[in-house]
Order: sequence, then structure tokens, then C-alpha cells
Amino acid sequence: MKKIFGFISSMIISYSFSQTIVTTNPENKKVILEEYTGIHCTYCPDGHEIAQSLKNQYPEDLFIINLHVGGYANPSSGEPDFRTSFGDAIAGQSNLSGYPSGSVNRQYFSNYAMNGGTAMGRGSWSNAVSQVINQTSYINVGVEASINVQNNELTVHVEGYYTGTSPEITNYLNVALIQNNTTGPQTGGGMGDNYNHMHRLVHMITGQWGEAINNTSAGNFVDETFSYTIPSNYNGVDVELAELNVIAFISESYQDIISGAEYSPTFEGLEYSSDAAVLGIEENLNGNCGETASPVVIIQNSGYDTMNNFSIDYSINNESTYSYSWSGSLSSLETTTIELPAINYNPLESNSILITVSDDDNNENNSNTFYFNQSEVFQTNSITLELITDNYASETTWQLTNSNGTIITQNGPLSNASTYSTVIEIPITEECYTFTINDSYGDGICCGYGTGSYMLTDDNGNIISSLSLIHI
Repeated sequence: MKKIFGFISSMIISYSFSQTIVTTNPENKKVILEEYTGIHCTYCPDGHEIAQSLKNQYPEDLFIINLHVGGYANPSSGEPDFRTSFGDAIAGQSNLSGYPSGSVNRQYFSNYAMNGGTAMGRGSWSNAVSQVINQTSYINVGVEASINVQNNELTVHVEGYYTGTSPEITNYLNVALIQNNTTGPQTGGGMGDNYNHMHRLVHMITGQWGEAINNTSAGNFVDETFSYTIPSNYNGVDVELAELNVIAFISESYQDIISGAEYSPTFEGLEYSSDAAVLGIEENLNGNCGETASPVVIIQNSGYDTMNNFSIDYSINNESTYSYSWSGSLSSLETTTIELPAINYNPLESNSILITVSDDDNNENNSNTFYFNQSEVFQTNSITLELITDNYASETTWQLTNSNGTIITQNGPLSNASTYSTVIEIPITEECYTFTINDSYGDGICCGYGTGSYMLTDDNGNIISSLSLIHI
């Protein structure tokens, strides 16, 4: 997993919450969709897509919490651990019997229930959501939050107003911390280790089942503020402050969520209003084999004002400088990847690329130099792939693409524990090709339980690349 680190010098900026963030007028319920998922779950990406489509349909009224639980969430060696100490108990009371599954406001729907619980298959979520979102709520919920980047202190302010009286004398206020846009492995989805994980639960700020509300009568006003120091990582997975969301919800018991709200924290403690920082380049240049390159640069807005435009100057090996003008919307502490137009250069074994953004309030982080290697060149009319599959050959895929990403050839069905020798003709001599081999389960390229290997050679027998792994 790519890790990017940046340093921000800053001073404290005062911040105050508004006094009222919740309406006193009766509203319908907001939906909390808790999805039980995992990184080794083949059909979980389909569940993620269904959940996101519901979020797109009800952007202000539906909030997603993805809980990585169960056997499919157990990471293999070297994989990120997205589990929490809260997920198993929440999933356990849902009576789920398969993955992906989900609960809608932890309500029981007799027509859709798994094992008599609140968990439902992904095909039932839409129907359940349409029912809940039309139900009247007796409590309205509002939330706002800020993060002090000096000390990672998160402050969450929650308000609730009872427009009616709860049937329960005690309700529970829950505050969940969610992280978006975490790159990691995922069986299914076709992204391998580059799957984008969204809505991940990382912490329950109010504990496993929330904090008790003891006055649940009509007209009661709930006003609570929580402080929490965000760690640098959860289970070794880095925290990205700009990707955090807060979801607050109120339930009648440990089940039966009545309503909730979501908020993207603002930031305090930043020193500059306009501050673009050059963090890095993506690794697509390593192994570049041509005389042109299209750098993909990573820029962060380290200031407190939203950035709408800046210019980027770039050069390779101190040769000609090129410029690119970027425009868009980049919020505070948000990062963006920008693919720069291709430029020509004279290749060296090790190449340097200088990236500089236009002047702003802090020029100390506006420029950075990065390095990439040039691939070894093979002059050949064909390549030969020698492939030995393991006992789970259906998880293995390979393909050869040209510099435009066009697939030249790819594998067909593969059999377990079999040997293949495939000659691949090269249609154009002066071209860059990329050979990619992937194991969808994530336990090693082409090598689940058993022995697997592959080797590429040119038409003179020179080895281009090879790999052999044994899993016991």
C-alpha cells in the first residue's frame, strides 16, 4: 500500500460550533446502511456498488457504514487489516448468514431477513431503504465536527430534538468514525490490490453501543460534544484525515436505529490559506521503456482555503521544462492525482523528474524531485510464457498490453496444477509492453495452495521476468 507523508507547519485557528444544527420540525427517518463485508469476499464489490447507488439516490438521507467482519475479512500475510473491535458484536446481533449482507437501521424485515435477524442479502436493501425513508421519525439528528491538525484532536458536536416521544425510556447516541478511499486488496471487482475501499468503520467514538439518553420525551433537546484523539493508524492502516467522515445516529436499543446524520470534518490549526504541496508521483514511471513519459503527480491542498487552480512545471533529467494548468476544486487537506501531458526525454538508467507548482503562501513544499528507472530493452519478435498453475487456477489471470493500455492477448480458462507454454507474437517492434499477472485471492501471484510459477523469455531465450512461489 502506497504511503505518503507530509509535514504541515501551522498555528491554532479558533473554531466554534453553531448553536443549533438540528431542526425542530418533524422529519422522516434517515437511513443507516451497515454493510457486512470483507477483502476476500467475491461478491462484496457488488454489494458496495449497490450501497453506493442507494447513496447516490438518497445523498442527504442515507449513510453507509462498512464493517469488515468474519472470515472473509481476515487478512493474509502482508495485507491490510480493516477489522475493528466493534464489528463482530454488531454483525453478531444481525444473525447474518452470508456475505455481503447488510442491515437497514437495524430493523427487522420479515420478508427479507436472514435467520430471523436484521441482516439481509444485497438484493433486498433497496426495498428496505424505500420503506424506512418514508417512515416518520420522532427524533431529528444533526452533527458537525472539526479536526485540529496540530494534535489530531477530533471534536464532534451532536444535537438531537425529540419531535415525539420514544416508546423506550432509554435511547442510545452513537458516533461512528468512517474512512474513505483506502487502496487495498479485494477479491472480485477486478482491481486486485488496487481496490478503492469506501465507508470503512475505523472507530466507534461512543463505544460499542453508544451513550444513554435518559429523557426521550417530546420536546427534549440533546446536546453532546465529544473529543477524541485520532491515531496515526488503525491496525497498521494509515489514517488520512481528509478522508474521514463522522456519522451520528440514535437507536432505541442496540437495535432499531431511528435516525442519523453525517458530516465531513473541517480542519483547524492550518497556517496558510493557499498552500499546494507536491507529495509524490505514482509509480507508473518505474520501468518506463520509451523516450516519452506521462508523469502522474500527487498534489495536496495543505491550506485552509479550497484551491481552484494552479500551474505545474515539470522536466525530466533537467531537460526542457513543460507547463500544465490545473483547474478544479481541492478542499483543505484533500489530495488529487494529476496526469501530466507526455513529454520527450533522453533516457538514462536512472532518471530524475522535477515537479514545481506555482507560487502560493508557502513555497517550501512547492517543488520536489523524484526518480524512476528505465526498463531493460529486449529486441524480440515474440515472447514465451511458461506458466505452472497452482490448485486454484481460476484465480490466476494474465494479460499483455501496449503503451495505450490495449490488450494484445490474455489467458483463457486455466486448469489446476497444469503447465502452459504460450508463444505471444509481438506485433510492433518499437513499442512498450506491460505483462501483468494477477491472483484474485491475493495469496500470491498464481500460487494459492500448491506450487505455481511463471517465466517470460524473448526469442533468444533471455529471461525477461520470472517468479516461483510455494505455499504450504
